[in-house]
Amino acid sequence: MLSQLVAITRRAHQEILDVYNSNFRVDTKSDNTPITDADRRAHDVIMEGLIKIDPSIPVLSEEGQIPPFEERRNWDRLWIVDPLDGTREFTERNDEFTVNIALIERGTPKLGVVGIPTKEVVYTGDVEHAVAMRHKTDYESQISTSHPADCVRMITSRHYTTTKNQQIIDYLESTGMKVQVNTVGSSIKMCYIAEGQADIYVRFGLSNEWDIAAAHAVLRAAGGGVYSLDGTQKVYNQSESTLNSAFFACSSLPEEWSNIIALSGVLPNDS
Repeated sequence: MLSQLVAITRRAHQEILDVYNSNFRVDTKSDNTPITDADRRAHDVIMEGLIKIDPSIPVLSEEGQIPPFEERRNWDRLWIVDPLDGTREFTERNDEFTVNIALIERGTPKLGVVGIPTKEVVYTGDVEHAVAMRHKTDYESQISTSHPADCVRMITSRHYTTTKNQQIIDYLESTGMKVQVNTVGSSIKMCYIAEGQADIYVRFGLSNEWDIAAAHAVLRAAGGGVYSLDGTQKVYNQSESTLNSAFFACSSLPEEWSNIIALSGVLPNDS
């Protein structure tokens, strides 16, 4: 199935780049977020491909109709898809946007594919077999998380960093830890953790399940994970809302990171 998902992702890349290299128009959706023909065309290609893989598995896509939870709550398996994650990055032409496809079983990511069209790179994660890969057009390599002993490598969002992120950095530095900060857009952030380029990403601002599900699978297959701030595992399709609560993604030591986040003082007093 992963090879089929990689092929679907590469077809979505072609649709996205065709629009990216044109004088495209940016529209605004009802939630005041941008959308382009690249989002729509990638959605169509992905939907066509997933139906061919298994028409019985429902799809929750950012660019599709979101069924009520009364229907979705009965989905033991589903695809969670973001045809173009980082539309703002796309419209700014900074190359940091992705295609996200995740297979979720009983709330937990099982397979994930994250493609970066401008780099011709596709990350895959097979959680059951604990295998994460980085695919280029002419070679592929297995990836895994890592954690240097002499510093913390924190990755932050290009557009959605808050003062709370800086508060965590200040706390770490107050303990004598050296902190390196890198800013990146879209789900690339968690893929960087998965391949050992970063250690921690903390997200306080609003995001949706389709923004992180695929990268969560890649990261989990590589040895890391995504957690609520209290250290519990992130799960999907468990409520009417598709919004994520605040979370962190890490290469290792989730209990330690949950403790660090609490000690930094970013949580409400009643948390």
